[in-house]
Amino acid sequence: MAISILYLNERKNYVKPISDRILYHLSLDRSFSHICADIKKREYFLSVVSDLTNDQNEILYRQAIIKDFENNPTLLEQLISLSTRFEELRITQKTAGRDEYRLNATGTASSATAKNILQAQALCLKRALLFIKAYGELLEKYELKSDGLKSLYSSCKEMYECPDYAKLITFCSKYENFSASRYWDFKFALNDEGRIEAYELIDHRYIHVTDPELKKKGFSLFKKAEEVTYPCQRLAPAKDGLYERLAVFALSDLSGAFAKISEQIFEKYGLIGRELIFYDVSLKYIQALSGKEVPVRYPIFTEDQSIKVRNLYDLYLLMSKPNTSSVIPNDFMLGKANGGLLVFGNNGSGKTVYLRSIGTMQILAQAGLPIPCESAEITLFSQLATQFSEAEKEFCEGNDAGRFEQEVRELAAMVDTLKEGSLVFLNETFQSTAYAEGAEGLYHLLKHFSAFNIRWILVSHLRQLEEMFENNEVTILHTAEGYKIV
Repeated sequence: MAISILYLNERKNYVKPISDRILYHLSLDRSFSHICADIKKREYFLSVVSDLTNDQNEILYRQAIIKDFENNPTLLEQLISLSTRFEELRITQKTAGRDEYRLNATGTASSATAKNILQAQALCLKRALLFIKAYGELLEKYELKSDGLKSLYSSCKEMYECPDYAKLITFCSKYENFSASRYWDFKFALNDEGRIEAYELIDHRYIHVTDPELKKKGFSLFKKAEEVTYPCQRLAPAKDGLYERLAVFALSDLSGAFAKISEQIFEKYGLIGRELIFYDVSLKYIQALSGKEVPVRYPIFTEDQSIKVRNLYDLYLLMSKPNTSSVIPNDFMLGKANGGLLVFGNNGSGKTVYLRSIGTMQILAQAGLPIPCESAEITLFSQLATQFSEAEKEFCEGNDAGRFEQEVRELAAMVDTLKEGSLVFLNETFQSTAYAEGAEGLYHLLKHFSAFNIRWILVSHLRQLEEMFENNEVTILHTAEGYKIV
């Protein structure tokens, strides 16, 4: 089973991943373009963030690893360096395997090429084994507190302290320097008809040549009692190339055995390098927030479905504005008894920014990251959804329906797919229709969400909604001067 420093369990029966459209609505893609310039790293990081988990243990598992890397920044750098070279070795090993398969499939393999591939596979396996030891010895230098990194260290240590580890290293070294000029000894098994039915490469020290004239110089006449020897006679090369073909088969079998062991090592530890990208970008994110001199806190997860956040900042504004003093933090509260939150205000008053900051907070917190706020107590959701009113130009491209019709379609899809324990973000929904009709339609939709324990947050200018809900049924907020929400 592959070792992971991101996931506690196999990714099945988990919550629905976050779509790219949600990342776009909440500007997460644009926020992290300011944090990480490397497109491939950023895309991988966002793919992990999008793979939403509501497993609190897994979230805390990641948090602990991030804290270990925060306390030991050189450890992350060294692990990334090791993992990069480990991945390069993996590619080399795969290339050698493909070359061997191609030569054997086309019948063009020779004993010389088979020997070269055997050397390459022996070297790859030896280096793979040494990399595991390097991982363990590196982790041993640090005082680790996270279960993830301690588990990685234990796994590496268990491998290189195994008695067979040193034997395998020695065996690889023997064939790493395998020379075509040396003798190649093979053991053949013949059937009753004198046909070869089995063959294998055999170590010289197990050979007992019956013809003294052909015995190789340096062989001892005395063999150890515990050794198994085979009576052998050296044969001259056959004209039809039989020995050449048998040499290719035997060498290929041995290199294949080396390759299988290497593949098992790469399969077990191959995820580490890629998963370190997540932690590398995570540290860049934390450092970027620290550079903006805003508070950064890990949230506390509550079981009562209530949310309470103090002085929450919008990430996109923090990253995109050179002067963060103009970014106004706001509090956010959603009680257990409240089905949802209504935020009213004029255009340009900060409603969308407020909604975006909450959505960003929820996604990053469930990915195991700290958030820009003074304190946070949040609950975990199994699914997130957004419906944002698009700009006219952006909306109409590729659509065969008007804005209102398209919003109805999107909301109908939400009703069909959202499950209990979801959180929905609605931004100026039904703003293009008559206020009274839009408010009535939204009221019934929001009541439906609440009835199925789907929490929601709506920012709108449809003030008619405020009179439709009963006291304490929802939380109602208004924008105020200075982009404050009260």
